[in-house]
Amino acid sequence: MMKIDGETLYIGFHQIMFLVSGLCTTLGIQWLFYHGAATGDSYLAQFAQYLGMVLVGLIIPILVKNKRKGYSKVTQEEELATEHNNINMVQINHDDISTTASTDVNIPAQDVVLYEEGSISHKSVIKLSVLDVFANFCVTIGFSIVGSGMYQVIYSSVVIWCAILNWLLLSRSLTKMQWLAIFGTSAGLAVSSMGNFPQQSETSEEATKMTLLMFGTLMTLGGTFFYSCVYVYSDYIMSQHKPPPLPARLCFCTGIYTSLISLIWIAVYTLPRFDELIHIKESTTVESVWLMYVLVIVANATHSWNYYELIERTGSVATGILQGLRAVLIYVISDSWYCKTDPAQCFTKFKGIGSIMVIGCVLLFTLGRSSQQAADKKSLVE
Repeated sequence: MMKIDGETLYIGFHQIMFLVSGLCTTLGIQWLFYHGAATGDSYLAQFAQYLGMVLVGLIIPILVKNKRKGYSKVTQEEELATEHNNINMVQINHDDISTTASTDVNIPAQDVVLYEEGSISHKSVIKLSVLDVFANFCVTIGFSIVGSGMYQVIYSSVVIWCAILNWLLLSRSLTKMQWLAIFGTSAGLAVSSMGNFPQQSETSEEATKMTLLMFGTLMTLGGTFFYSCVYVYSDYIMSQHKPPPLPARLCFCTGIYTSLISLIWIAVYTLPRFDELIHIKESTTVESVWLMYVLVIVANATHSWNYYELIERTGSVATGILQGLRAVLIYVISDSWYCKTDPAQCFTKFKGIGSIMVIGCVLLFTLGRSSQQAADKKSLVE
């Protein structure tokens, strides 16, 4: 009978929670939209997400402890290897065996190199937060129009936009496989939106709905692009410090500033127009709305924690596959739950073909990036 070690169980736990928390976040926000408890411009759903980023700060001590444990383990292994080599040298040198052996066996203990976390430039984090708020505003507006299924497919292309920006701004090379994935993703997004173009035979009401869907698609796509700018700028901030700051701490600090900006927006814009923006359905209780907001906050915090654990233990390929699986599950669930009440959530042949192209090309790009990194490491060793 095959035995499963603790590390495998730990990774499996985070993979399952990564999927579950991702589904809860997306579908939870969709529930708030459909029940009139949030709108794209009220910024209440975005504020809940940012509070989840702040909660990531609770796991920072755990991540730092694991980092230090890993550094300590590597240092101990290096010391043991050095001591083993010294003892072998003693055995070879028969002439000075008595003197040298006593010297090498009693090797003075070396200082253990602990993990050192770099500092964070709060001026840069504030700029990052402003960009994040704008990106979140765009994708949430689009989300409220196109629905959770199409939103998740479009947003999964963020890795492609990040690659293009890295190539343009940071001069990072791309493989032929990655370029193929980029063009394939663009084609897939175009195919997915083909059903949203108004036709001449349609009535004015149907044409208006289709135009609105097209606007939502463009807003989601634009927001996805701006989110790729957020990720590239985050990468830039991390690379400017040696050693770099902990990614979770950057997430925590960004969450604080974005939460403050969200509160200002809510106080200035949402609260004076609260009755115009928020129309909770009569069948929906206030308690259920509060419960859903808490679920979104906790799910987003858990999702961030799972992401940082998986990206370190399994790499970008496995995490990218999970993102693709998440997009598929969101699409299936959204079509099953909401198609009867919201036609935008219905699964069509254009959305089906386009989604397969987008998700497949994102996975292809992730695999291409992994093979490139492996080749780079091999060349460095040689």
